[in-house]
Amino acid sequence: MAHDSTDAHTTQAQPSSSDRPTTEPLSGLVSEHSHGVQAPGKALGAGAAASSGRPFPTKTRLLVWFLVALWAPLSYAPGGHAAEASIDASASSLPSPAAILESAFVNRYSVDLVTRIELLMHGRGNQKRARTIAAVTKVVDGRVYSIGRLLSPEYLRDMTVLMMENENRGQDAFIFMPSLDKVRRISTAQRSDAFFGSDVTYEDIEQQRADDFEFESMESSQVDGEAIYEIHARPARLGNYERVIFAVAKDDFALLNIRYFKRGAEEPYRVIDAPRKFMTELGGHVLPTRLSVENRMRGTRTDVLLSKMSTNIPIPNRIFSVRTLESKAPLPQAP
Repeated sequence: MAHDSTDAHTTQAQPSSSDRPTTEPLSGLVSEHSHGVQAPGKALGAGAAASSGRPFPTKTRLLVWFLVALWAPLSYAPGGHAAEASIDASASSLPSPAAILESAFVNRYSVDLVTRIELLMHGRGNQKRARTIAAVTKVVDGRVYSIGRLLSPEYLRDMTVLMMENENRGQDAFIFMPSLDKVRRISTAQRSDAFFGSDVTYEDIEQQRADDFEFESMESSQVDGEAIYEIHARPARLGNYERVIFAVAKDDFALLNIRYFKRGAEEPYRVIDAPRKFMTELGGHVLPTRLSVENRMRGTRTDVLLSKMSTNIPIPNRIFSVRTLESKAPLPQAP
């Protein structure tokens, strides 16, 4: 299903200033001369182990832990200050929760990728709906840009979402509505809205950063017999949930499970599962080919299936623009 290849970051030429993304006619959102800073966990994602669970090569493992150790002092507690977060007995030998989570996010999101996404929505009363999306992601100057276009059902065809990480690590997001022939901006308040009517939210698909969270505790645990870091955190800004628990694989920093909790709740209202058996190694990243997003408050579930995945297809920077949305310009697709 996946077309394994060399990492797209090493095979593609650096974009010239004339080829940088543009947001015309809604200009000024992305500077053509700005350069993002590489995330501290970048090398962790690029050296991820295979889905079989094999360990990193010795040299890579040493580099991984060296980089994590460099960033470890930055944040164990809210505000990036050291200490006082509740960590298990082996804390002195562990990297910080922030470093681990940043590595997991970089592995999941910071990859040049062309893929086909199927959203299979299971509603109440055995109600079922489906969406097919052509999706493209690219890292430009250390920032992640994504664009997704609906291929089916026919009445939603060509509806397109564009998401661009800006210089301040926030998100500029737009949606093209073919029925109105207009592009609309997606506001910050809409980040928790349903993505194309599914249980997936816009926040789920945008680049996330460890800086978006304040960390409460971290402990060692297991998911389906696999050793994980269980990281307890709260969003740094008010949102749709009060706290969250991330399950990050110790071997390769794959993000296996996320549980979201409402204020004062003991049980999660929303759960995202990415089982190990549905993961693949591609372009130096360990990526899911199937996820389950469950909204327990509504009693609904969306299965997310990724196919025709490739990291070696050229991705022009110019496709990440409002002009692409308006013109319905074709997106790169894997064979």
